[in-house]
Amino acid sequence: MTNPTTQPSGLIAVLLDTSAEFGDRSDAAMDLGSFDEPAVEEALLTIVQREAEDEGIADSAGESLWEVWRRKGKYDAEMVARMHPAARKFFER
Repeated sequence: MTNPTTQPSGLIAVLLDTSAEFGDRSDAAMDLGSFDEPAVEEALLTIVQREAEDEGIADSAGESLWEVWRRKGKYDAEMVARMHPAARKFFER
């Protein structure tokens, strides 16, 4: 059984590792949407604010960040404006 306290940190490490396989990074981004820890939100924000990030990774991270923010009732228009377009689409009202 996976230790739930270490799972987000492992997923974050994969997501932020630009040398990791696309599928692994994308899966990590999607899985992180299930966690509300500040480190998860920070990692997802790092990805969605990278202009040069792969569109598919930005899309997965954006969807997960949207899920986290939705649960928290959070919305930051300034931050959304700085997001990669593939991530921003989840937040456009």
